[in-house]
Amino acid sequence: MTPPLSQDPAAVTHAMAAFAIAPAVFPALARERARDAVLDCIGCMLAGSREPLAAPLLRVLPSFDAPSAQAPALLLGTRRYASGGDAALFNGAVAHALDYDDTNHPAYAHPSAVIVPALLALAPECGATGADLIDAYIAGFEVFGKLGRALNTQHYKRGWHATGTFGALAAAVAAGRLLRLSHGQMVTCLGIAASGAAGLRANFGTMVKPLHAGQAARTGLQAALLARAGFDASGQIMDHNYGYVQVFNAGIGHDMAPLLAMGQDLEILTEHGLALKPFPSCGATHPGIEAALTLHGAVAGQALRSVRVGVCEMSFAPLIYVMPSTPLEGKFSLHYCVATALLRGELGLGSFTAERIADPAVRALIPKIAVEIDEDLRHDSEFPARLTVVTESGARYEKLVPLAMGKPARWFSVERMQAKFRDCAHPVLGAGGDHAFAALRELDAPLPLAPLFERLQPAA
Repeated sequence: MTPPLSQDPAAVTHAMAAFAIAPAVFPALARERARDAVLDCIGCMLAGSREPLAAPLLRVLPSFDAPSAQAPALLLGTRRYASGGDAALFNGAVAHALDYDDTNHPAYAHPSAVIVPALLALAPECGATGADLIDAYIAGFEVFGKLGRALNTQHYKRGWHATGTFGALAAAVAAGRLLRLSHGQMVTCLGIAASGAAGLRANFGTMVKPLHAGQAARTGLQAALLARAGFDASGQIMDHNYGYVQVFNAGIGHDMAPLLAMGQDLEILTEHGLALKPFPSCGATHPGIEAALTLHGAVAGQALRSVRVGVCEMSFAPLIYVMPSTPLEGKFSLHYCVATALLRGELGLGSFTAERIADPAVRALIPKIAVEIDEDLRHDSEFPARLTVVTESGARYEKLVPLAMGKPARWFSVERMQAKFRDCAHPVLGAGGDHAFAALRELDAPLPLAPLFERLQPAA
C-alpha cells in the first residue's frame, strides 16, 4: 500500500477541493479540446436518444412538454423537460448508449458522457454561459483523469466500470464549480458523490453499461446541489481508511500522488488523455477496425482462409463477446467488428442492428478469426492491433495500427467532426443539425446557453 504523502488526514480531499474552486486560466488548446468533446458528446446524445434504452427511461422518468422551475432541463433528442437530476440521468445514458462517445486513458472510461449531461442539466438553473461550461468541463475532466492515474489499472481489473466510479466525482467537481461552491462545500460535495459512485463491468454489453454514465451524472449533480443546500459528509472521503480510494482498490495498487497534483500537467492535454471515437463500438476495437478497413480493398471478393488479430493483454478485459447475439454485444466483439469491416468496407451506426448481427457472411467469417496476444504489443495500453489476413489462394496481407484515430496525435479534422455530428444528429434534427454544429463550434463564449438548447430540439 502506498504510504501517505502528508500528515494532513484529509490532504487529498482538500487538494481536490482546492483545485476545483480555484480561479484558473486554462490554455487555449485545453479549451478547444473541451469544446470539441462537448460537441461530440451532444451528437452522441442525439443519436443515442433513438436507441432502445431511451423508451423505458422516458416511461419511468417524469417529463413535461414545457420547461418550468421544477423541470427546467431538456431531455436531448426530445421536446420533453425534466428535473435536473432526471435530465442528467437520461442524457448521460443516451450519451453512452452507442459507445460512440469519447474515452480517457488511463481511466479507461468515458468522461464526457458523465460530465456534459451534468453540466447541461445544471446550466438553466445557474444561468451558465458557454465559457462557464467549458471551465467546469476541464475541471471535471482533470479529476476524472487523475483518478485514473491514481487507481488504475488495479481499479479496472477489479471489475469496476470507471465511467461510473470516477465519473461521479468528476461530475460533482464540474457541477460544484459551475455552482461556485466554497472550499468547504466542495469537500462535502466530494463526500456525498463518493458514496454514490458505482458501476460493475459485468453489465458490459447491456443497457446498464450506459446507465452507469447517467447515474454518475445525476450523482455528481445531486451532490453539488446538496452541498450548496447545507448537507454534510465526511471531510476525509479520499483519505480515510474506509474512504473512496481504500475501499474501491481494496488498499492495493494505488498512488495518491496524482490526486495531490490536480491542475499540474492538465489531463485534457496529455498524450492519451482525451480520445474521440471514429466508430460506434468499444474503443479497444478501433485499431482492429481501422486495419480491417485498410485491407478491405485488397481482400474484397476473395475467399478468406484465416484472420489473426494480434492485440495487447488489456484487450481481453472489455472484449467479452465472440459471436454476438445482440447489437450491444457486437460493440464488444472484436471478431464481429473486424469481420464486418473486412467484408463490407465500413463500420458505422448502421452496423449494429439485429439484421447486421445476423448477417450470414459475417457469422461465417467469425470462426476463422483468431484474437491473440501479440508479443510486440502485449504491454501497450493503447489497444494496438496487428491484422493478418490469409486468402484461400495463399495471399497474405498485414496491417498494424498502433494508435486509434481520434487520439490527440490523430485528432479529428473539422470536416471529420462535422461528418460524425451530422451522422448522429440528422435523424433527430434534420437540416437543423448543421446549425447546431455551427453553434457548438462557438460554444466557448460569455453568452447564455438558451439559444443553443433551442437548436438541439427536434422539429415539433
